[in-house]
Amino acid sequence: MVTAGAVAPMTRTAARRPRASLVFWGSILLFAALFALLVYRFSLEQQASRPTAQTVQVRKVVKRRVVTTIVPSPGRNTISSGPISSSSYSSGAAVTTGAS
Repeated sequence: MVTAGAVAPMTRTAARRPRASLVFWGSILLFAALFALLVYRFSLEQQASRPTAQTVQVRKVVKRRVVTTIVPSPGRNTISSGPISSSSYSSGAAVTTGAS
């Protein structure tokens, strides 16, 4: 047999739910705290993984090339085969020299 005194301690009172605004602001605060912790940890990790600065020698190689272009005179359209002598340059062809 069950008595009335034994049933009373088993009954539970209804649990109160927290207000929605309290849950919202608590979630925002928790997110901000965890985000700040992650930013702090990542910044420490980046500083630790940065290599030390080493001295580097930089050399620039400059090659000069002289390009000689022979411009034929407007009246001559002859092509000569064979070795070209230095006298053939001065006999009517203009010589242009440019350095690059």
